[in-house]
Amino acid sequence: MTLLHHTAFNPWRDLDRFLAAGPSRPSWAPAFDIAENDTQFVLRGDLPGVSQKDIEVRVEDNLLTVRAGRKPAGEESTPRFSLVERPSGEFRRTFVLPESVDYENVKATFENGVIELVLAKQDPVDNSRLIPVN
Repeated sequence: MTLLHHTAFNPWRDLDRFLAAGPSRPSWAPAFDIAENDTQFVLRGDLPGVSQKDIEVRVEDNLLTVRAGRKPAGEESTPRFSLVERPSGEFRRTFVLPESVDYENVKATFENGVIELVLAKQDPVDNSRLIPVN
């Protein structure tokens, strides 16, 4: 019987993981669910390992931006890792909002690593007008 030596780290197989971690690519982007009913939109995003104080939510024009970050694993004690699969660093997610969102009534809560954004709906503002043709 032949014993096979197995290692979790294979530099050739995992080379793309090292190259993908360059500064030009975002470190990670959390997943969000978007739900809608008659009165509101609800966005929920998974932000494990993120502190509430590090989360920024901004509504500007018709864009909703969620921005935060988390520290790399083991940053406190500088351990020597053989494999790192949990991404870290900063992220920014931006969502285009429909005209029916009431920008003054956006609420954000964060509990157990999940951010919930509730965006109330309003009747869309009709900015159209009839232009007379002379």
